[in-house]
Amino acid sequence: MACVERAGGGAVWTELSRWANTTAGRRLAKTLLAAALLGVGLKLWDRRRRHQRRQRWSQAGKDVVVLHQFERGTNMPNLSPFALKLETFLRMANIQYVVDADEPQGARGKCPWITINGEELSDSELIMDYLTKHFNNPIPEQLTPAQHGVGRAVQVMLDEHTIFAVAYKRYILDNMSYIMNCFPSRYRNGIRILKPLFLSPLKKFFYVNGIGRFNEQETLFFLYRELRALEDVMGDKPFLLADAPSTYDAAVFAELTQVLLGCAPEVERYVRENHAVLVGYHERMKAKYWPDWQQCRAD
Repeated sequence: MACVERAGGGAVWTELSRWANTTAGRRLAKTLLAAALLGVGLKLWDRRRRHQRRQRWSQAGKDVVVLHQFERGTNMPNLSPFALKLETFLRMANIQYVVDADEPQGARGKCPWITINGEELSDSELIMDYLTKHFNNPIPEQLTPAQHGVGRAVQVMLDEHTIFAVAYKRYILDNMSYIMNCFPSRYRNGIRILKPLFLSPLKKFFYVNGIGRFNEQETLFFLYRELRALEDVMGDKPFLLADAPSTYDAAVFAELTQVLLGCAPEVERYVRENHAVLVGYHERMKAKYWPDWQQCRAD
């Protein structure tokens, strides 16, 4: 049996060698070689571009944060609540920064990420923790341990649950009908063409997450319940936990922006009619930290 297998294998290789010397075989070999060379060339080109970018970022200056994020939205500075949270934090902390949209996702595939003093960091929470230590608590906070606990609980609710209700509503339940116009105009045709390709895996993601198993009424139930909880925590205070804003307010402002301006007109209408406290808070934060709001939007 072993001799038969070797003989059969030899016959296969002989046939492949004979076919490789035909016109079709040589044409295929040239095509594969060209594809391989193109792949190597693109990889080298991309590596060179990344090197040039990092050289440019390193020239930003000592302790200047290069904030890598998606491009601006048409009705808000960023459609990513995590990018908007981090940029709001930088403004609250008076940390000098520049925005880069050439490479919005870093080595971990996350947006936002930053470069500072030649070091690269990703994940908004890890970045904020690093910058808080590096700049020696740039946002003055006089919070009790109990207040810190409440702030952390609210932030996790917004970052880990509310955001999924908002995203599920605007991408799946509404089939991107509203959010499409929030993207820069030059990208919309491409997004419309590619939409069937990324909506299918996105539906699977939401299903695994759990929010994708609910209908619209149930999804909005969860969203509105959390907005009520947020308003109850805020009460009559000008900011989330006290008379002065804290780090947690960056997350609250970023998520409220998505709810009010990046979810759906009926959601914005509901919030404005039923949550005057949250609307007033959002306008207060916007006026305090985003006086250039109109200039930080795309066409």
